[in-house]
Amino acid sequence: MAGEGVGTPRVAVIGGGLTGLVAADRLLAAGLPVTVFEKYPEAGGLVGVCEVGGAPLERFYHHLFTSDVDYVDLARDLGLDGEILWLSSRMGFFTAGRLWDFGTPASLLRFAPLGVAGRLQFVLSTLRLRGERDWRRLEGETAAGWMRRNGFGKAYETVWGPLLAQKYGARAEEIGLVWLWGKIALRSRSRSASGLGERLGYMRGSFGRGIAALLARVRSRGGDVRTARPVRLVAREGGGLRVETAGGAEAFEKVLSTVALPELLRIAPGLPEELRGRWARVAYAHALCPLLELDRRLTPYYWLNVGDASLPFGGVIEQTNLLPPDWYGGRHVVYLSNYVLPDDPRWRMRDEELWRLYLPALARVRPGFDESWVLARRIFRGEYAQPVVGARYSELLPGLRTEVPGLYTACMAQIYPEDRGQNYAVRLGRQAADALLADAGRGGGPA
Repeated sequence: MAGEGVGTPRVAVIGGGLTGLVAADRLLAAGLPVTVFEKYPEAGGLVGVCEVGGAPLERFYHHLFTSDVDYVDLARDLGLDGEILWLSSRMGFFTAGRLWDFGTPASLLRFAPLGVAGRLQFVLSTLRLRGERDWRRLEGETAAGWMRRNGFGKAYETVWGPLLAQKYGARAEEIGLVWLWGKIALRSRSRSASGLGERLGYMRGSFGRGIAALLARVRSRGGDVRTARPVRLVAREGGGLRVETAGGAEAFEKVLSTVALPELLRIAPGLPEELRGRWARVAYAHALCPLLELDRRLTPYYWLNVGDASLPFGGVIEQTNLLPPDWYGGRHVVYLSNYVLPDDPRWRMRDEELWRLYLPALARVRPGFDESWVLARRIFRGEYAQPVVGARYSELLPGLRTEVPGLYTACMAQIYPEDRGQNYAVRLGRQAADALLADAGRGGGPA
């Protein structure tokens, strides 16, 4: 069985993001020695922070849904659950050249782009998907194929199709129905009982506090966290693996990789060819995340979906419509959501080239927008940020235990049927640690 060992195995965790730190913390609590290798100068991954108006802010937008019980449980364990604020949010949709309220029954009635027939299709398709309890029954379908085949074409072409095109580009038609099912189920669970909106969670002082508390506890438990340490992974004869860095090589009985599959394939060139071929079939989109600091509000919405393929981004997330600008020195904070496939020219563009696309497009979203409103601007990049989840994705899904003895993998491609997010990073980190502990004869990990 992969991962069998005797005694107390030394464990290497590759990747110091949330999944890696949660797993390391759990392994250390069970008495295993753990070394965490992170290639960047700071741990935290996509939950890393920058500073706006003297306050910490995530480089990539984050919030919690009321169903995110795994993250809330971790926050409670770290003594931070009382720091999570549950706030009402407002959603909009940009299409047909203007902004529309979106996300509540009342707003749907006023959403003219759907028309009467489209509104009925949207409601019926949402109810059908929300009522399905077993995602496996949906796995053979694409979202586009199911919507059109069941007479929901207007709802797809007006709402879901444009959003999928913005996120997955040329691969939008391949996206599985399970992905859409997950989105609808998740949002419906965060709606208020009155149906007048949803409540979202945000941690006072940023989610970076969770990372900092977790990192401190990993170190207090004896964990060795090494940042700015890119690695190469090599299997050893006789079992175990060798982790090579610029500082030398070390042997570990067990290695947990929490990096994206393409990154793992790059750092572990000696993996079996059959395994490499299977993992290489899991495709990803990269994330471009522009961050603007403005001197005034841009839109009335926290989350604005962009259903217009002629715009270069798929969403406008206005942080200061969820939290007050006073948190950020009076500045209004706006993220743009822009996922691109690896061959998209935008991924290789310099920041200034990208701003020449983004800023004029903002003037279409907010007529009268002027660059003089911009106090500061940055663009953050996240490689392999979003798996491309097609039909029958479970057939590609790697298990936590790999065929290589002692090697485990836990990354965002493996949280299916859920979509990416902090909650599932926590859940996956715990599951990976428990699998490793079970194989080491240590039971299922701490309660």
